[in-house]
Amino acid sequence: MATYYVDGSVTSASGSGSGTLGDPWCKTDDLIQYAFTQIAAGSGAGSAGDTIVVLDGTLTNTARLDPTVWSAGSGSNTQPLWIKAVDPQVTIDWDCGGNEFIVYPYSAVKLAGFRFYNFTDGGTGYYPFRMYRYISFINCVFDGYAMQHHGLISISIYSAVIGCKFINDNRYNNTSSQIGYAVQMSTGVFKDNYFETTTTAGNPYYAFAHGGVHVVNNVFYNTIYYNNGYCVPTQGSRFSNNTFYSDTATKMTCIYNPTSYENGNIIDNNYFEGWSNAVNSSTNRMCLEWITGNKGYDNSAMFASNLVENNTTLYDVNDAYFENETLSSSGLVDAANKDFRPTSDLIAKGFHTQANALPNGSLNVKPNVGAVNGVRPYSFDGQYNPFGGN
Repeated sequence: MATYYVDGSVTSASGSGSGTLGDPWCKTDDLIQYAFTQIAAGSGAGSAGDTIVVLDGTLTNTARLDPTVWSAGSGSNTQPLWIKAVDPQVTIDWDCGGNEFIVYPYSAVKLAGFRFYNFTDGGTGYYPFRMYRYISFINCVFDGYAMQHHGLISISIYSAVIGCKFINDNRYNNTSSQIGYAVQMSTGVFKDNYFETTTTAGNPYYAFAHGGVHVVNNVFYNTIYYNNGYCVPTQGSRFSNNTFYSDTATKMTCIYNPTSYENGNIIDNNYFEGWSNAVNSSTNRMCLEWITGNKGYDNSAMFASNLVENNTTLYDVNDAYFENETLSSSGLVDAANKDFRPTSDLIAKGFHTQANALPNGSLNVKPNVGAVNGVRPYSFDGQYNPFGGN
C-alpha cells in the first residue's frame, strides 16, 4: 500500500506534480481522477490498496469518478482505496459537478473528511452515491442544497457510515412514483450521524431502509410527512441509542415494519418525540422483535395497537421488565432550536441490567437512552451539532 498526495488549491489545466508530500499532484478539475491515472502509469495499484491524501483546496469533478483506471475490476476489501482529507476533522469541499459521484458498481472505497455538494442522480432514478460493497464514509457532510436527486446513498455488505452530517435534503420524484430512500444499506453500521430530512417536493416514501444494519447513536431530525413511515428495518437490523425527533403538522410513524420485513429486529434504548407511533407494523405478524428500553414524549402512542404480545416482545409500554416508557415532558434540551442534548431527566433514564433482557444475554450494563453521549462527529458544528454547542 502506498500513500499519495494531492493539492486542490493549485491550478493546473493539464496536471502537475509527482504525488509526494513535497510535490503533490495538482489539477484544476478532476484531480482525484488524475491521481488514478498517475498511479496506474507509475507503480500501479498497491496489492493491499492505496491512500490518496488531499492536502488543501476544493475538489471539482466534471464527470463521475472511475476507479477502474486505478484498479481494474470493482475493488475488494483486501485492496481498499482510501481518499481522505489530510485532517479529517476539517472537511474539504468536493464539488461533484452536477453528476453522480462514482461509476457503479465499485467496491472498497473509503472516504473521510469531505463536504460533498452539487450532486445529482443523473436522471437515472438511482442514487448520487450508489456504490457496492465495503464502502465507508467517515466524517463527511452531504449537502444537497439546490440539487435534486431521487435518493442519496445506496451501499451494501460490510459498509459503514460514521460521523457524517446530512443537510439540505432535496430528494424528489424522478423515474418512480415515490422519492427514493435517503440512505439504503445492508449489513453494515450507521453510527454517530446527524440526518436532517427537509425535502418538500414529490411523494416521500421512507428516509431510511436498513437490512442487517446496526443503526446506533444517531440523531434524526424530520420536518416532512412520509407516507408510510420514516424508516424501515428490513430484517435483522438493530436500532440502538438513537434520538428520533419529528416536527410535522401531521404526525406519522417513525419505525415501520412492512409485512415482508417483520422478523428479527432489535429496537432498544431509543428516544422518540413528535411521532404518531414510535413503532408500527402493517400487520400483527411481527415476530422475534425485541423492543426494549425506549422512551418517548409527545407521540400519539409509543407503539401501535396491532403489535401483539404473542408475536412481539412487548405490548404494555409500562411493563417493568422491558422498560419502554412515555415521559411527561420532553427529554431534549431545546429540540425546536436544534439542540438535541438530553435533559438530566433523560440521562437518568437507563435500561435495566437484567442479563436476559436481550437475546443471548447480551446486555450486562446500563446503556444510555437515545444519542446521549456517543462519539461527537467532527463534522457537527453550530446549530447542526446534536449534542449542543460547537
